[in-house]
Amino acid sequence: MARHSGGIQSGVGRLKEAWDDLATRWGQTRDYWQDANARRFEDEELQKIADELERVLPVISRMSQVIAQAERELGDNQR
Repeated sequence: MARHSGGIQSGVGRLKEAWDDLATRWGQTRDYWQDANARRFEDEELQKIADELERVLPVISRMSQVIAQAERELGDNQR
């Protein structure tokens, strides 16, 4: 049986890593780009992403746990 929960967790890890990379690069960019457009981009765009990640990552984690439990139970029933 395929292990879907591991793939989900792997995707979450890649998403967190991408966000961390974006945040690091934004910090480097922000050292040079300090005008109203930079503040607007940070406040309106990057903050939206951060808020969505904060909201969705716990839900994805819970979904992964439920899938893993279902896979275990299905595996037990096939024995």
